[in-house]
Amino acid sequence: MVAIAAFSSSGQEKPAHNPKLGLFVYILASAAVIGGFLFGYDTSVVSAAMLYMPDAPGLKPMDTVWQEVLVSISPGMAAVGSLMSGTSSDYIGRRKVILGASAIFTIGALVCAASVNKIMLLVGRVLLGIAIGFASMIVPVYLGETAPTHVRGMLVSAFALMISFGQVVANVTGGAFSYIDPYNVGWRLMFAFAAVPSAFQFVCFIFLPETPRWLYENGFEEETREVLEKVYNGDKEWVEYEMAEIIAFNEDQQKENEKSHASGPVIWRILKTPHVLKACFIGSMLQAFQQLAGINTILYYTADIIRSSGISNNHTTIWISVALSVCNFIGPFIPMSLIERVGRRIIFLFSCGLVVLSLIFIGVAFLLVNHDSAATFPGNQYGTNFNSSYPDAKGCMAYTNCDFCVTTDACGFCHDANTKQGYCLPASSDNPEDYSSTGSCTSVNGQPKILNLKTFFVTSSLLLNTYGHSYVCSIPNNFQWEKYYCDTKFTILPIIACGVYLLTFSSGFTSLPWVLNSEFYPMWARSTCVSISTTSNWVFNLIIALTYLSLTQVIGKYGAFWLYAGLTIIAFMFILFLVPETKGYSIEEVEMLFMNKKQRREAESRRRETVTEVRSRMNSTVSFGGQLQVHKY
Repeated sequence: MVAIAAFSSSGQEKPAHNPKLGLFVYILASAAVIGGFLFGYDTSVVSAAMLYMPDAPGLKPMDTVWQEVLVSISPGMAAVGSLMSGTSSDYIGRRKVILGASAIFTIGALVCAASVNKIMLLVGRVLLGIAIGFASMIVPVYLGETAPTHVRGMLVSAFALMISFGQVVANVTGGAFSYIDPYNVGWRLMFAFAAVPSAFQFVCFIFLPETPRWLYENGFEEETREVLEKVYNGDKEWVEYEMAEIIAFNEDQQKENEKSHASGPVIWRILKTPHVLKACFIGSMLQAFQQLAGINTILYYTADIIRSSGISNNHTTIWISVALSVCNFIGPFIPMSLIERVGRRIIFLFSCGLVVLSLIFIGVAFLLVNHDSAATFPGNQYGTNFNSSYPDAKGCMAYTNCDFCVTTDACGFCHDANTKQGYCLPASSDNPEDYSSTGSCTSVNGQPKILNLKTFFVTSSLLLNTYGHSYVCSIPNNFQWEKYYCDTKFTILPIIACGVYLLTFSSGFTSLPWVLNSEFYPMWARSTCVSISTTSNWVFNLIIALTYLSLTQVIGKYGAFWLYAGLTIIAFMFILFLVPETKGYSIEEVEMLFMNKKQRREAESRRRETVTEVRSRMNSTVSFGGQLQVHKY
């Protein structure tokens, strides 16, 4: 841990009291965090929509490749959007980038809702991805540069809370709209709903101001004071203190630039400034570790995990997803309420440690499911109706139990309804959910046989039994076909484990990377560094999303989650030894936490040199009164 001297960058004494927050701060923060809501909503709603889109008129046939592309294109384009937003926010301002993100969110949502073919839907998902990238980078920066010091962490945590809230609403609206002609209308309404909050945010930011630090950096000194007057609710002592901080830091930076002949692209200056490069590396790794903890395997593959527990009804799957997303929504209230009292590090380490334990719990749950699932018959008992020349037939036959069998895309489990033992067979290319391509679960003459299933599902933390659900399949004799799940006494355990994981993850791991990245960097490098760290988040998001299914086939579901647990242990050690505490420091002071002792002494001495000039200027400044206007920049 490091500490800096107990004086501000301007040399002016910090007011002893906390400023009283006015309505303006709440309006500003509420409008800004809508970006977090849209981030969460648009990344999650596709999970519910994908239950119906593959069979929607104009979109079918939609094979696995198309489904993967439509799901993963948004995270991929979010990485592009976050990179684009860094430079653009320096030139045109944070506020205008938020306005652009809101507009793109609205257009993307409407394009998805109106899609008449897969290409149009893909274009809509690309637009949503770019908007998500803009929002995920710029909203924490906007809040970090505008919020009063004593609530900065809480307000940036609210951004993470709204991500979780957006995921809850995505599942709730997905469930509600799934009852409105879901294959023709319902999935369209799921996407269209996002246009409402994005349009509202756009209108709000027409009237809200730019951040005071960007304004001063770009020569709008009078407007900077006007915004600070509103942020600090007219508290003159705090307005003067913050104004002095901004001026002193800006002038100090100009002197340092002249001394070092700093010029060229911002990224080159970052590479040549060791303490900023160090901060950028730590911030980027925190975002990477957030994804390496496996959060998006749960969020993106919720439906698969639920189906693996024996749930076959799409409506039921969506409502269980709602219950899990509520767990993810509850957690962020912990850092919001405690972050300014106990600090960032303690909450982060606490959440990280619990995530390790919950990942181990998920792995154990899947291991129990695997060990309890029905065994397959030996290869010499597959019978004369099994043709090993069919694609994947020999590969499927090699699996020893139901869980290994259904984990593989190409295979399904054909079991005796009485003994539960069965065959691992290649799935039909035409109807993989209903038949095998060879063996005892093939379609014969299209004659339907009604089978009764007992399904178990969890909702509102209660275990309910639902009997009498029927479906039609054309499988003769006494065999049943299962493509996605196995019937075991532990099938409900992975859902419970995932709920625990989401609760522990969201209690700190969700919000702290965003909070810390909004604080780590000096003004000249902030948008670029946050852009880089946010891109790190989306790149690893995409890597985890694209490798999860392959990992489960190589090392099993339990092995995949134990791998994530191992990576999260590394994250815990990284946070313990490298992440400084930023609680109580102004956003200008945080920069010095990454300097060595010599650099800190030089920085403190250099900033003292500007004190006389700054105080003289501040004392000669005429107080601004009267009605303040919001300027458009």
